[in-house]
Amino acid sequence: MDEGLKKRLVGATVLVSLVVIFVPMLLDDDPVIETGIYKTNIPPMPERDYSSRVVPSDDDNLAIPPAERRPEIVPLKRPVASDTSPAKPATSAAQNTNTESAAADAPPVQPRVGLTAWVVQVGSFSSRENAEKLVSQIREMKYAAFMEQADVDGKTHFRVKVGPEIDHKLAEKMLTKLNKDLKPLNLKGSIKSYP
Repeated sequence: MDEGLKKRLVGATVLVSLVVIFVPMLLDDDPVIETGIYKTNIPPMPERDYSSRVVPSDDDNLAIPPAERRPEIVPLKRPVASDTSPAKPATSAAQNTNTESAAADAPPVQPRVGLTAWVVQVGSFSSRENAEKLVSQIREMKYAAFMEQADVDGKTHFRVKVGPEIDHKLAEKMLTKLNKDLKPLNLKGSIKSYP
């Protein structure tokens, strides 16, 4: 076939395809239906001004939930270890009774309760005002200080703590830095487990 004839056939095929595609669209009399959203589930705008800005409270008691409303800590169950160790050598009956009596004499293993964190306890006060004053001074030093109420021997104490930190090494670093900053106040902190 001649090269020019091939080009004419390809051009004619393209033109026929374009006519088949676009002419029916131009001659179509069906109206275009607009498919828009007319109703939504978005509530109407409030009539009054509303601010979603969170305003911090001046009352530090809101940060510490009352003891009766604190979540219950459920002890974790220890997984049962399957015996996948190699065969153990046979032991005598006397050795078995010795190990059984030693196991009975040993204190029961306490399961770990929740996740343990660490805080630095700076002081314990019988006066709430003194504890609140120290909390505000420590917060000005850019530490996360809080106050915790505790009843000891029928007396109410207010403990000032900083933290918590999950890693004990980070808690030790925080203790060192905090003790340097608290030196002018003649206070020295100590690491305690939390909660």
